[in-house]
Amino acid sequence: MKKLLIGGLLFVGLSFAQTQTPRPPLVSCEAGKNTPCVVLASKPADLAGIWKRYQNGPAFAATGGVGFVRYNSDGSYATADTPENTAAQYKTFPYGTISFEGNRMTIDNRGAPASAPECAHGVYEVRVIRLGDQPIGMNFNALEDTCKTRLSDTPYTQIYISPAR
Repeated sequence: MKKLLIGGLLFVGLSFAQTQTPRPPLVSCEAGKNTPCVVLASKPADLAGIWKRYQNGPAFAATGGVGFVRYNSDGSYATADTPENTAAQYKTFPYGTISFEGNRMTIDNRGAPASAPECAHGVYEVRVIRLGDQPIGMNFNALEDTCKTRLSDTPYTQIYISPAR
């Protein structure tokens, strides 16, 4: 009976987690207003730019555990130790593509090491913090991911550095 009860609670919890709808932005962005606001990302262009982030993966050595990621409007991304090195795949740092289904962003990490196949994919909700039209930060909320390294790095706000050129 105890196993049945625990199994039932687990099923209800998993069902809730999978059907959970995203919370609306705390402050929606309005055209022409230069005020802090939040955009729930729904396309790669919403993330386009170079972002500074915590990066502690054992397969790469980012100085002080801080690295950079470049998201391009075409959905490609690359991480590295400097903003300049994010222009393309760099050493053993993660790279790949992102795609969206509504507000669910799927990460396809083509640089996942063979020893960590769980790091090949993850699904996130991404909130981009803006000051008017200018991005200033973003937060990732894991929806489906078992990659311990990515889960340890993504809960912290990533800071916008510059456009992806």
